[in-house]
Amino acid sequence: MEFWPREKWKQVLLVLFLAILVIIASTAVLLVYANIAVNKDVVSGIEIMNPGGNKTALVIYQPGLTSLPKDTSYAFANGLAASGWRVEITTASSQAPSDLSKYGLLVLDVPTYNNSPGTAIVRYVDRVGDLHGINTVIISIGASSPEKSVDIMTQKVQAANGTVQKSVALYEGRGSPADAARQAGTQIRP
Repeated sequence: MEFWPREKWKQVLLVLFLAILVIIASTAVLLVYANIAVNKDVVSGIEIMNPGGNKTALVIYQPGLTSLPKDTSYAFANGLAASGWRVEITTASSQAPSDLSKYGLLVLDVPTYNNSPGTAIVRYVDRVGDLHGINTVIISIGASSPEKSVDIMTQKVQAANGTVQKSVALYEGRGSPADAARQAGTQIRP
C-alpha cells in the first residue's frame, strides 16, 4: 500500500486532509496554552498610589492575554486616588492580601473568558473567604458579555458576605475602557 496516491484528485484530497489535521492540532494546542496562561496565578508586589489618602482601597486584578485588565485596573486605581483614596494594587494570587480589615474598599477587576470570570480572581475570593461586609466594586472587561461575569462575581461576593457597591462592565474595542474605568473610579468617594 502506497501512502502517496497516484491519481491527482486523491493527492489533492490527501493534502487537504493533512492541512485540516494540522490546523485542528495547532488550534487545540493554542487553546490549551491560552487557557493555562489566563488561569494561572501571577504574583506581583503591592503598588501604592496616593499614600496620604483618607481611606485605603485594595485593587485586585487578574492579568489577561492582553494588557487590558491591568490597564483598566490602574486607570480605576488612578481615579480612586484622584478622589482621595489611598490605593494598594496587586494581582489575584496566593500572595495578595487576604486580611481585608484595614481596607475600606475592595475592587475586583475581572477579565471575561467564555462568558465567565477569570479563575484566578475567583480563587482569590475563595481564599479570602468571609469578606465581612466590605464594600466591593466589580469591574469586568471582555470582548463579549462582561455583564455575565459581573453577575457571577456579584453572586460570589454576596455569598462571601461582601457588599457590592458598584459594578462596571467594559467592552474591549468599544471606546476607551481605561478612560471609562478611570471615570468610574473618580465617582467613588472615601
